[in-house]
Amino acid sequence: MEITRLTYVGPPAHVSALAEELENQGLTVRYRPPGETRDLATALAAVSVLLAATGPVSSIVSGVQRFLKRFPSTRVEGVPEDQSPPGIRERLAHIDELKAAGTITADEHAEQRARILREL
Repeated sequence: MEITRLTYVGPPAHVSALAEELENQGLTVRYRPPGETRDLATALAAVSVLLAATGPVSSIVSGVQRFLKRFPSTRVEGVPEDQSPPGIRERLAHIDELKAAGTITADEHAEQRARILREL
């Protein structure tokens, strides 16, 4: 499996939560935690930590998204694009957008919608 390198930027205490979220997705994560400090100003300062995650890209994307919902003031750089095929909902939403934009006709929309739903 390929190793994905991520860069966490945020308070030192939250990097372990990112690693834990990725591990909960079944990934192997390696990183060096920042040094602990009792100084409040340093504890609240932003740090930059490099993490190496091994596992499926979709799991990395999912883990990072879940982490960012919990800690929206942090940042994770290097998140790869999820290459997994779009799900039924995404495909239906896409053809709805095409119809609304006038790219496809109502008949084409109905035909594509029926084709997608037959895959269920």
